Amino acid sequence: MLLPETLKVHDVSKFEFHYIYFLPWKNQMVDAIEKSGGKVTCFSAKNNLSLLFQFAKVNAYCKEHKIQIIHAHLPWAGVLARIVGRISGIKVLYTEHNNFDKYHFLTRLLSKLTYQWQTKVLAVSEDAKVALEKHNLFHDIVYVPNGVNTSFFSKKKKFEKLEHVEQFVANDKVIGTVAVFRKQKRLDIFIEVAHLAQQKKLPFKFLMVGDGPEMEMIKGLTAQYQLQNVLLAGLQESPVDFMCYMDIFLITSDFEGLPVALLEAMSMEIVPFCTEVGGIPNVVKNTQNGVLLTSQEPEDILFALVQKSINESANFETMKKNARATVENHYSIQRMVNQLESIYTEVLNHG
Repeated sequence: MLLPETLKVHDVSKFEFHYIYFLPWKNQMVDAIEKSGGKVTCFSAKNNLSLLFQFAKVNAYCKEHKIQIIHAHLPWAGVLARIVGRISGIKVLYTEHNNFDKYHFLTRLLSKLTYQWQTKVLAVSEDAKVALEKHNLFHDIVYVPNGVNTSFFSKKKKFEKLEHVEQFVANDKVIGTVAVFRKQKRLDIFIEVAHLAQQKKLPFKFLMVGDGPEMEMIKGLTAQYQLQNVLLAGLQESPVDFMCYMDIFLITSDFEGLPVALLEAMSMEIVPFCTEVGGIPNVVKNTQNGVLLTSQEPEDILFALVQKSINESANFETMKKNARATVENHYSIQRMVNQLESIYTEVLNHG
């Protein structure tokens, strides 16, 4: 929910925000953006490749609404934005969320062919920035880490009570994740950890919020193992209602940028247990505000969960407080918005 949360903080007396998306089923944020004052349009595409053929509609929209900056997120939208910018002369900013080397060959190729057709690149993690610099793709790359609304993402705030989740959780520790269920997330490992925990009769419950291409695999493993300790909540308009039940936020990914969901969880005093990838080690300091996992083996992950959350319970409580303090001090949404607006102003004034 980063876009609507950011919009609430932006100075709308200086900037007017329009949002274009292309995959119609990814409309979970539309209502929230519109309620915050944003203008949302969908130019429907079936997949990433067909998305590129929407450039004429996007170009016409930008002309009609006198758009001065296009700020694109995600690789294929970035390629489209750069094509429109090339045609129209509109300045283009692109936020790189992941390590460039991890993308599909075709995604990298199209990105390389168009990367010079933009004004500035924003990298959400040092890992993403270094990967771009290694390829010498662009001359002006700025580190702009994600931020979250710490006032909203707080254990002190009252969220909707979910009876079915409360019954599922009982008195156990809840290990959760909020994600798009893609292959890179390695949610098969998440399920294997849950399977081991059930076999060992450990006091853990596993709460998964989201959907995506890997959902059928997850459902298959859950049924195969007859898991009673896993709740698949599906895609939710308000994931925070589920996050407030979590004690641990488990990331088992092969690669990441700087996950917004991780920062949101930490802001809610949910202790992160994460693979040591992407921008995560910049945020999570081992045993101080979370746990960095040096192995993706389910047995090793489960051992760390038991050791750090049960056997070292006093430090676990300390890590909760430190996790929130980290986000408050370094990853607030106000800091991010200030940096973004400074960049927008610079680009408009100087190009």
